Amino acid sequence: MPFIIFILLFFLLLFIRYFKLNGKDSPTTAAPRENHSAGFPEKLSTLIQIPTVSWTDQDKVDTNLLVKFQDELVRLFPLVHKHLEREVPDPYGIVYQWTGTHPEEEPILFLAHYDVVPAEEQGDENWQKSPFGGIIEKEILWGRGTLDIKSQLAFLMETAETLLQEGFSPRRTLYFAFGGDEEISGARGAQKLAMKFKERGLRFAMIMDEGGVIARNMLSFLGDKPAALIGLAEKGYVTFKITAKGESGHSSMPPAAGTVIATLARGITRIGDRRHPSLLTPQIRGMLEGFVPWVSLPLGLVFANIWFFNPLIRLIFSGSRSTDSLIRTTQAVTVVQGGEQENIIPGEAGCLVNHRILPGNTIESIKKRYMRKLKGLNLTMEDAGNWPSNNPIEPEKGENRGFNWIREALQESHPEAVAVPFLVNGSTDSKYYKDLTGQIVRFTPLILNQEDINSIHGVNEKVSLENLERGLQFYRSLFVKL
Repeated sequence: MPFIIFILLFFLLLFIRYFKLNGKDSPTTAAPRENHSAGFPEKLSTLIQIPTVSWTDQDKVDTNLLVKFQDELVRLFPLVHKHLEREVPDPYGIVYQWTGTHPEEEPILFLAHYDVVPAEEQGDENWQKSPFGGIIEKEILWGRGTLDIKSQLAFLMETAETLLQEGFSPRRTLYFAFGGDEEISGARGAQKLAMKFKERGLRFAMIMDEGGVIARNMLSFLGDKPAALIGLAEKGYVTFKITAKGESGHSSMPPAAGTVIATLARGITRIGDRRHPSLLTPQIRGMLEGFVPWVSLPLGLVFANIWFFNPLIRLIFSGSRSTDSLIRTTQAVTVVQGGEQENIIPGEAGCLVNHRILPGNTIESIKKRYMRKLKGLNLTMEDAGNWPSNNPIEPEKGENRGFNWIREALQESHPEAVAVPFLVNGSTDSKYYKDLTGQIVRFTPLILNQEDINSIHGVNEKVSLENLERGLQFYRSLFVKL
């Protein structure tokens, strides 16, 4: 009898938690929208036609095109440039300040970047439309930057332009900071702009950058409901260079312990023999709990009771590359170098191991882990230094006003979307601004499916005109609420 009572109480506890999280209104279908985007697709098309490409080899970067882009903004958005303060320190950065009616309140900072990755053909994959043609055809705008992320920059400018035309002034002061080299680390753009804000002693109520999107048909358990993935935290980044050194010589007389390549291979095997431990971060917990009202009862019970089902959820997440990356620090050997000729023993061999660091881990904790695994091997390890390294970036404890502002705006622009917290895998310009706010929100109001996601940094990047219209509605609603 006591066992039966225990089981009944256990299931009662599961259902209590489920019903607590299930008391929310269901997302609705999209309401009819007033069209605010007349002429906007053509403006974005003009910006797409300027190939502001960032190259790893910076000698290939044409800064004249960055300047051309900056100048084109003046022509396309005249009211913004009449009423907002504008700073252009160099080709890699632009800052706008829109003074609010209550400047004593903490301002808001919106980020975007106007550089793009190259749009070269990839093997047998071909662009259906010229990547820098800015072609509008059948309600679709094609081109590099339509999704990453000239559209977000243009949303900000067009929303400000339209509201200024209507005589609107924001309550809080709004800043726009646009970088010109995000795709190659942001060291010349965002990093310098962030330093200027810090020197002025500015503190922001929220900073918003790219990151999460509105995912459609990507989470089967949600059915046809899109999920607005609002990035509240960002993984850290570091690449370690591991090097083996020894004596070079003739291949006919190899050392008994093997060549430096063999030593390096043993090191790679050791660090790759086991993945980093899995963990459900607060953002992933919040995402799953946010899905509770919109999934089946059994799955809802699981998501509502992570305290009990945590091991099961981590096991399921581990089965897919995309979800596994959300619950652990990832490591990937991306470059291996050693040897030049088949009959010469090299004196040095090395590799690069790239990491995206889960909140809860640090660069130092990864380094200590590897030192243990590589003990006894003649290997050295150092930060590769090719890209700025940083630990994970999380919001201040209990800080959620930015998330609430985004969710409220989505209720008007995308009422059918389920808004949930999210952990961003990639690295954004916002990492440079982490000391200037309690919460960075990483989100772009575009409804994307898996094919759309694959086109980012791939081929056939494009955006629908309906997506652009609804994105404008989102920012209009957000600006008014702030």
